[in-house]
Amino acid sequence: MMFLSHSTHHQSRRLRMSALWALGLFTLLSWRCVQAQSETLKLETWRIDDEPRWVNQILPAFTSSHTTVKVITSPSVATDYDKALEKKLTIGKAGDLITCRPFDQSLDLYNKGHLQDITAMPELRKFRSHGKVAWTTYYADRVFCMPVAAVMTGFFYNASIFKELDLSPPQTEEEFFNTLEKIKVSGKYLPLAFGTQETWQSAQVLFAGIGPNYWNGEQGRINLLTGRAKFTDPPYVETWRTLAKLANYLPANHNHIGEKEARNLFLQGKAAIYPAGSWEIAFLSESSNAKNIAVFAPPPKQVKHNCYVLSHLDIGIGINTKSAHPKTASDFLAWLSTRDFSQTLANSLPGFFPLSNHPVEISNPLAREMMSWRQQCDTTIRINSQFLNQAWPGLEQELWRLSAQVMRNEITPEEAAKKIAEGVEKWFKPI
Repeated sequence: MMFLSHSTHHQSRRLRMSALWALGLFTLLSWRCVQAQSETLKLETWRIDDEPRWVNQILPAFTSSHTTVKVITSPSVATDYDKALEKKLTIGKAGDLITCRPFDQSLDLYNKGHLQDITAMPELRKFRSHGKVAWTTYYADRVFCMPVAAVMTGFFYNASIFKELDLSPPQTEEEFFNTLEKIKVSGKYLPLAFGTQETWQSAQVLFAGIGPNYWNGEQGRINLLTGRAKFTDPPYVETWRTLAKLANYLPANHNHIGEKEARNLFLQGKAAIYPAGSWEIAFLSESSNAKNIAVFAPPPKQVKHNCYVLSHLDIGIGINTKSAHPKTASDFLAWLSTRDFSQTLANSLPGFFPLSNHPVEISNPLAREMMSWRQQCDTTIRINSQFLNQAWPGLEQELWRLSAQVMRNEITPEEAAKKIAEGVEKWFKPI
């Protein structure tokens, strides 16, 4: 029988201890690796229609360079997003990343302590002041969301129908209504694919889209904020009168037609013109009729007049103050400031125009055309977005409701103007 010496026994014990220690270290490192790989950020968003593009194209551009992070989306219906998000934030159930509405809605969330202050992030230097203003405090001394994208509005048209009826994109408002009348008289097509069932379109696409040519863009918006103008003044009333006039060229059942139904009328070749936002470009470009679609800007009153187009600061992204992953969330916001993100966004989601200073190449012809309007015309944002919505919490919805009622011929343009002006006067103190 063989006996192990004391030294041999001691050496064997040391080997077993080393093996156990190595196994423990390996297990710990593996656990930490798994933990790192499973770190997940949740992004709250109202962009349900665009979710596949974010999930399949935009977010993978981030995770490809941040391999230990996964980003998932938590979408809500756009019209319910604000209330649903605030409820989630209040009860501590919201995601790490918050898609920020512009101006007052997000400022309210920041003031309630739901959005992290990101003023110190050096990446903010990659945005002009105008691009950041929608996500800053009243005195522009604090920033709470990283700017992401702007959207525009215009009139998409079927180029084949225009050619058939010998029409050209109108250069003035008079030419625009002459074009609508010719399409109507032809009896072959609807002049406008547009509905008033979803009231927000009447306000955000038409009132906010064509109005700047009446109130001279930023000048008219600032005049309301400073008390030098009221909604009952001619430029604003005239805009509602134009909405009432446009109603003569809508489908007969327009009060039962929403955004998707209107889009389908246009894509099926039943309507010649589709008033819509640039956020529609992705859908239009994927249709079988895409090669026949072009777009023109809201025409000014006269050729010699300055033109104004809506280039609305639409999307920012901020960090939930209760996020369990604030460092990783901050890394994501830093990535939003890069050229990589801007280029990815511009071509993965055409019609959402990056707000950073980085030059981007836009491949989609519709998006490229709309982008060119910024060089031809002065730009402005939606008239009620800054300060007015915060002072009067119901202004946004009232503009939706009353603008749609004007188009349904339920109230007069003057009545809409009076109701809005009275509400603003009650709630808002001029700056």
